Amino acid sequence: MRIAITGGSGALGSALIARLIQDGAERIVTFTRDQHRRNAMIARWGHYSGITDRIYWHDLSDIDQLETTFRRCEVVVHAAAAKVVGSHADEPVGLERTNVIGTQNVLKAAERAGVRRVLVVSSDKAVQPTNAYGVSKAAAEALAIAHNVHSYPRDTRVSCIRYGNVLGSTGSVVPLFQAAVAAGRPITISDVRMTRFWLTLPQAVEHVLHAVAVMRGGEVFVPDLPAAPLVRVAEAVCGPGYPSVITGIRPGGEKLHEQLLGEDDVRRTVWWRGYYVVTPGAIRTWDATPWPGEPVAEDLLYGSDVWHRQLSVEQIRELLA
Repeated sequence: MRIAITGGSGALGSALIARLIQDGAERIVTFTRDQHRRNAMIARWGHYSGITDRIYWHDLSDIDQLETTFRRCEVVVHAAAAKVVGSHADEPVGLERTNVIGTQNVLKAAERAGVRRVLVVSSDKAVQPTNAYGVSKAAAEALAIAHNVHSYPRDTRVSCIRYGNVLGSTGSVVPLFQAAVAAGRPITISDVRMTRFWLTLPQAVEHVLHAVAVMRGGEVFVPDLPAAPLVRVAEAVCGPGYPSVITGIRPGGEKLHEQLLGEDDVRRTVWWRGYYVVTPGAIRTWDATPWPGEPVAEDLLYGSDVWHRQLSVEQIRELLA
């Protein structure tokens, strides 16, 4: 495989690179806007033949630079993103610049470079969004799917994958809980009712690679994930009865529960090869063949508070291990 990964210094990007090196990928290209992270990536991976001299220092703003980076690649996984949930006035601007305009630049550059498949990594926050981050990821999904209108005839297919919270990744609550325990401080929880979908980083890598392998262009792949209340994750990490402080839901649109399929998504979703696949709504794919898979029930509720797959404390600990 010849593949480019945006956001190579992030948790998912790093895990993907490690897996691709293990699998013996012919060509791996990545970049970061942080020079220090680039140096760390070169020190870690620069001696592998598939990635040697292909760890670049730039961002998502320059389409020409992105096109040069993507040259001779068959696949682009767009994992770079800004993730901020808060109330600061400048956050929507930064989120739009990275998650919306940056995604648009990646799509244009990939098409120009002759990339065959582009997978945009999305989030459950994109479903019925309540904050600027969710809105930016929903916009990125819409841009990705719509791009097939003119990219598909040029043999560039674009799809998305949408999943929940990655245990132990950058920004996850797990490292925050662990740090609090190590320092002897109480942990903080927004609301005891809060629930989320959970997966591990290796599972996220598997889902991404599966989507790359089977994508037809225009789909949003949604894996079948388990859910659990945040307080149960806290118990798995910290032990039962560990002191906590309830802070209240953060301003800026933090959700009490998450959804991986919205009400309108369900009406155009099929179950195919172990995944929920949200189609663009047309009966046929971009190549005029019927969408594979079985339609799901229109009353399907894929929310973290009501989902039938709920993790126990023991199962969460197994995942963390």
